[in-house]
Amino acid sequence: MFGRRKNAERSAQRVHQADSREELFAQLFAETRADPEALFTIEVVDHARPGQDLDERAQRLRRTGVARTPLAAPDPTVAPASAATADAFHPLSRPPFSAAAGDVFLIPDGTGGALLGHVIAEVFDAVYVAVFRRPEDVPPPADPLVVLATRPVVAGLTLPARFQPGMWEVVGTATPDAARLLPAYSWGTAADGVHVTDFSGSRSRPASVIEAETVPRQVVVSPFFVDIAVRAVTGVVDWHPDFEHLRYRATPRSADRFPEA
Repeated sequence: MFGRRKNAERSAQRVHQADSREELFAQLFAETRADPEALFTIEVVDHARPGQDLDERAQRLRRTGVARTPLAAPDPTVAPASAATADAFHPLSRPPFSAAAGDVFLIPDGTGGALLGHVIAEVFDAVYVAVFRRPEDVPPPADPLVVLATRPVVAGLTLPARFQPGMWEVVGTATPDAARLLPAYSWGTAADGVHVTDFSGSRSRPASVIEAETVPRQVVVSPFFVDIAVRAVTGVVDWHPDFEHLRYRATPRSADRFPEA
């Protein structure tokens, strides 16, 4: 499989190639664990068999001006997130750089407070997280389950490199609402055909014309990007177009496109 990478300077798109999703996520996780403030975005463009099939599709992309590159360096102008605590929560014992579906965690918002995050699902070495903001009509301290039932402000597939003390602190567990929150994904090109797949990637079929236009690509983002998007939500930094793939939208859901038999 391969995807288009956007680096921190938003230069030309480049290809990140791996023989499988497991290999892709393992490579990304190793790199972000070494530098949890690295900035990157990977959009999964296509799937293919390792070997000649994958190489031929990659060559077609490169002819459009796409080239491979290592991860971009972190942005030195952005300060790391500060630690945050909340009286209503008590930390759980969780090894650094690890997270599991159901984990509830705090993301510092840059103002001394924190937003509530929830790990909705795991995909190999990556996690799909949703970040919630306490509704204005719910006075503090809010019941975490009430907050987790609201509409997320930020959501996306990322890596657990910031699940460690002083960054993203796991404070509890709750059953994730996967049917409501997990999206379906699309992959493929017009030349080879667009497909739609469930969130896990275990089921796939040709996309309809509407699905090809509305079902999003699978995007893997740096966890530091999630941090910055949270600060943008709270007004600490300006919202940038690069955050749009993290803004939660009611996109076609995996459960709707692939209902259980």
